[in-house]
Order: sequence, then structure tokens, then C-alpha cells
Amino acid sequence: MTIGEFAEAVARMRRLYQGKITNGGRSWAFRIGFENDPHEWDRGADMVYPAGPNRPGAEGHARSPISCGVCSGDGLKVIHEKHHDHYQPMDFPAGPVIEYAGERKT
Repeated sequence: MTIGEFAEAVARMRRLYQGKITNGGRSWAFRIGFENDPHEWDRGADMVYPAGPNRPGAEGHARSPISCGVCSGDGLKVIHEKHHDHYQPMDFPAGPVIEYAGERKT
């Protein structure tokens, strides 16, 4: 999934659920998680909603670190974390990633 495709898919989810993106792409200098996570690839976004940290209807769904099979779709994996929902491409590998979508980190 390209950066543009990811941005468009996240925007569709934001509009659909009236969400607010609280965190998107970031450099290693602002790392919160592990090295080369989806945010460092500009393919990670965190979102909150007017009714709370997880999207409406997600009560009882799988929680972090497992992605939600019910809410994931449109090429996006959704991980319901304690303070927000995390979005990333469905095919983004787990753990530190050095190669994705034909790009390589050095």
C-alpha cells in the first residue's frame, strides 16, 4: 500500500466514524514504539472518536496487540489500543520492518 493509498483509506475511516487523527507519520526522533514501525514508514495513524478512544461498536472486540478482524478492512488493519485505535496497512509486517512495498530502510 502506498503512502497515498494509506492516507486515503484512513481519511475514509475518519470521515465515516467522525474520528480525529492524533498521530500519523513520524521520524525516528519521535519514536514511541519500536524501530521502523508503521509510523516511521508514514503508514501508521492513531485515531480517537467523539464517544471515546475506540471506534463506535468496537466494544468486546479483540484488543492490542491483536488486530480486530471485525473492524479491519479497506486494506487497513485496526488495532484497538487503550487510548486510541491504531491503523496500518493490512499487509504491513509485524515487528521492526526494513523492507515494505518495494522500499528499503538502511
